[in-house]
Amino acid sequence: MKAILVKVQCVTNLHVGNGDVNYNIIDNEVERDPVTGLPTINSSGLKGALRQYFTENNQKDDVNSWFGDDNAKTEGALKILSADMMAMPARASEGDKAFYMVSPKSSQERYDQLRKSFAIPETDDFSGEDYTDSTNVAVEGIKVEEKIVVAGDTVYSMSDAEFRMIELPVMARNCLENGISKNLWYEEIVPHHSTFVFPVIVRDDAVDSLRGFKNAIEGKIVQFGGNASIGYGLCSLTTVGEV
Repeated sequence: MKAILVKVQCVTNLHVGNGDVNYNIIDNEVERDPVTGLPTINSSGLKGALRQYFTENNQKDDVNSWFGDDNAKTEGALKILSADMMAMPARASEGDKAFYMVSPKSSQERYDQLRKSFAIPETDDFSGEDYTDSTNVAVEGIKVEEKIVVAGDTVYSMSDAEFRMIELPVMARNCLENGISKNLWYEEIVPHHSTFVFPVIVRDDAVDSLRGFKNAIEGKIVQFGGNASIGYGLCSLTTVGEV
């Protein structure tokens, strides 16, 4: 088995809905991991978005080889796992910047687990940004001090309990008809700059497919989730892992 890790960095806000009917103030909530409770992008959503991206870019043969051909009922070479959140921006209540990137302990542990499980060397890590500061820093009223590197980015580490105190942004959406509001609803989003990581796996005899996929997505902007017409879900993709 061979694998790569793909880093998803949100260029714009992201909404991947959970499909549930809600009766509280938030009408459309984001998909969350059932264990950690953190935002996630499920594997079927990733696969569907990637299939659409490559189909629109006239790579139909690659699409069928990588993801399978529904008409011919063939299975694709690539196995795509769900994307786990690594870090998220939080508004600064102390410090010189508008926001700082923070990562819960469970995300750091998950990243280490993925890297070890799929034999991604510690030296083979994503290039990233430093989202920390030299001054005293607090986000949403919570002091942060420990700096760590997760998925290539230097961010502040938080306990899961502290991270859960930071709520995702909620946006008001409205449908107008002749200038009159007909349907006001509230939608939870994952804010831009947030990062996720997901593995892509193949059998040893399908390494060429993985290599081709890795080269094809490196540095590309792909749209995930809903609300593409208003610019949601545009994400930059980078990869690590030798194939």
